[in-house]
Amino acid sequence: MANLKHMDNDMAVSPIVATLVLIVVAVIGAVAVGTIMGTFSTDVSKQANAGDASGAASTEILIAGSTTVQPASENLAKSYMAAHPGMKITVQAGGSGAGVSSAGSGIVDIGAASRALNDAEKTSYPDLETYQIGGSGVVFIVNDANTIAAVPKAQLTNAFGANDDFTGAVLAAATTPITVAYQRSEASGTEDTVSKYLLGNDAYMNKNLNATGQVGNAGMLAAVKGNTASIGFVDLGYAVDSSGAEVAGIDIVTVIDVGVDGTVAPSKTTVLAALKDEKAKTAQQNNFPQGLVRPLNYVVKGTPSSVVKNYINYAQSPGAIADFNAAGMFGLAEFA
Repeated sequence: MANLKHMDNDMAVSPIVATLVLIVVAVIGAVAVGTIMGTFSTDVSKQANAGDASGAASTEILIAGSTTVQPASENLAKSYMAAHPGMKITVQAGGSGAGVSSAGSGIVDIGAASRALNDAEKTSYPDLETYQIGGSGVVFIVNDANTIAAVPKAQLTNAFGANDDFTGAVLAAATTPITVAYQRSEASGTEDTVSKYLLGNDAYMNKNLNATGQVGNAGMLAAVKGNTASIGFVDLGYAVDSSGAEVAGIDIVTVIDVGVDGTVAPSKTTVLAALKDEKAKTAQQNNFPQGLVRPLNYVVKGTPSSVVKNYINYAQSPGAIADFNAAGMFGLAEFA
C-alpha cells in the first residue's frame, strides 16, 4: 500500500516536472532564437550601413582650393546636383596652393587652382592630372574714393615689388596718395599671376610680395574698400557684378603697357578677347594684358573615378558656360 502511494505521488509530480522542463526548454529556445535573430539583425544592419556608406562615397565629391574658382565651382555644383538627384558636391576655399596639396595628398577629390602647377608641385605630386575648366583675368583695384583711372605697369611693379616704392606720379597724385599695396597672405594663383606679370621672375612664385597680406579675393576686396590709400588685385569676377559693372566701393584700374600689352580698360569683353589670343598663341591685339589672364583648373590625383570625371566633363562643356559667366568668369568652351 505504501509502495502504491509512493508510486502515485511520483506519477502525480511527473506532469508538473514535465511542464517545468518544457517551460525551461521554451525559455532557453526563445533566448537562443532571440540571440540568433539579434545577431542576424545586427549583421544585416552592419551590411546595410556599409552599403549605404559605400553608396554615399561613390556619389559625393569634395572640392577645395582657389577662392577664384570657388564661386564658379559653387554654381557648377548647384547645376550638376539639380540634374543628378542623390549627388552631393561640397565646395571649400583655401587658396590654389592648398587645392593642389590637398588633391595631391588625397584629402579631397578635386583640387581647384587658378594657375598651372609649378615645378615644385609637379615634383611633390607627380601623379596629379590637370583639367582646365575655364579662364579669367586679374585686375588691379583702388578704393572708389580715389581718382585713378590708369597706372603705368612700371609704377605697379615698384609699388608691389621689394622696395614698396609709391613715388610714381600717378599713385602719388591720387586723391588720397597710395601708400599701401595689398597682397595675399596664402599661396594664391591670383598673386602668382600678378607676381609673374609685374616682376617677371618665377623665383617670386609662391612668395609674399613685400606688402600687407589679405586672405582670399574677398579679403583683398574688403581691405581695399576699407582703405582709401590702398591698391590691390582680385579676379575680375570679384570686381564686377553679373552685368559687368564694377561692384560698389572699388574702381578697376587700367594698366598702361603701351607697345607690349596695349592699354585697354578691363572688362568681360576685353578679358575674354585676351583669353582667346592667349589660347591661340596669337600676338597681343590691344586687348587686356595676356600676362594677367590665367586658366581655371581642377586637379585630381591619378585617374579620376567615373563620378568625378563625369562632373569634370560637365564643367568643361558648353552647358557650363552660364555657371562661369554668373561668377564673372569664362567657360572653357568660350575660348578653347
